[in-house]
Amino acid sequence: MNTLARRSLLLLTSLSLTAAPAQALIAEGNDEGAALLAAMFFSFVTVPISFLLFLFAISATTRPTLRLFAGLPGLMTVLTAYWVLIAGGRPDMIWLPMFHAALAAIMFWVGGLGQTQAAPAMTGQSGTEYPPQGGV
Repeated sequence: MNTLARRSLLLLTSLSLTAAPAQALIAEGNDEGAALLAAMFFSFVTVPISFLLFLFAISATTRPTLRLFAGLPGLMTVLTAYWVLIAGGRPDMIWLPMFHAALAAIMFWVGGLGQTQAAPAMTGQSGTEYPPQGGV
C-alpha cells in the first residue's frame, strides 16, 4: 500500500472513531434522533444518485429509463416522511420528504419528454371527385 493510501485510510479511520454531534442523537435510547439520523443519511446517499441519474435525460432513447428510476426518490419520499414526521416527530422538517417528492416528479416529467407521437399529416386523395361520394 502506498503512502497516500495509508494516510487516507488513517484519516478516514480517525474521523470515523471520533465522537460526533450526530452520535448524540442516538445516545440514551433516543429513537427520534435515530430516525432523523437515518433519514438524513439516506437522503445524503440517494439525492446525489438521483442527480447522476439525470444523465439518462441526455438521449431520447434513454429517457424512459429515467421514468423508471424516478421510483428511487419516490420511495425516499415515503421513507423520509415516516422517519421525519412519524418516528422523529419533527413536522418542521417537512421540507425533506417534499424535496424527494419534487425530485421524483421532475424525474418523471423529464423522462416523458419527447415521447408523444406527432399527429399524422393530412393526405389528399388522388381521385377527381372531392369529397368522396361513397360506393366502392
